Amino acid sequence: MTNSHALTPPDSATFGRVVLGDQVTEYVIEAIMNGEFRPGDRINASALGRRLGVSQAPVREAMRELVMRGFLESQPFKGTTVRSFSDKELREVYTVRAALESLAARLAIENLADEDLEALRDIIEEMVRAGQEGDAIQMIRLDNRFHETILQIADNGLLYQLWQTLQCGYWTAISTRRSTLDLEKLARRHEIVLAEIATRDPARAAEAMKHHIEDLSMPPLKRETRRLGG
Repeated sequence: MTNSHALTPPDSATFGRVVLGDQVTEYVIEAIMNGEFRPGDRINASALGRRLGVSQAPVREAMRELVMRGFLESQPFKGTTVRSFSDKELREVYTVRAALESLAARLAIENLADEDLEALRDIIEEMVRAGQEGDAIQMIRLDNRFHETILQIADNGLLYQLWQTLQCGYWTAISTRRSTLDLEKLARRHEIVLAEIATRDPARAAEAMKHHIEDLSMPPLKRETRRLGG
């Protein structure tokens, strides 16, 4: 099946001059989000380097980083592949993510400025437009930006680091299920979270965020398991 969002490799001359390991890292993450790299796909450093027009050094650096962050896994005799997640593992990711992000919402209230609320509103407006246009990849990017913005407002470095380690499971779950999601409805669900954050009540903000993540994760996973005969 043709992927309408397939990534176009950047100009090799330009990309090759400025590329760093973190740029290759972001390229691979976006390919996973896009569905171009699927769970279980083997990632070959030489092939990826040729594709991007760069040496293997930054590619290998990126692959090590992605293994550490859980996007890839490396096994003897199998090489490096895009990590696959079981339903149980994805539920665990969302359970922990709900706890972390509810704490982030609570902490964010202490630092919340009017311009932060405006920034979050702007992101939601962009999400709604992406949802109406059926642009799942842009939705994933904006969804991540919304949640990351709240983490940044919370201003807790350790919490942010822990949250980042869970992104692999989140992106894998969303990217593999994006064709079944009501994108506009998903975008508008963030309005509920923002409304509670705008009250500047830490408990209400935390509870709204917790329900937001739990509602997104658990029912779709259960329905998907039944549909597949599990």
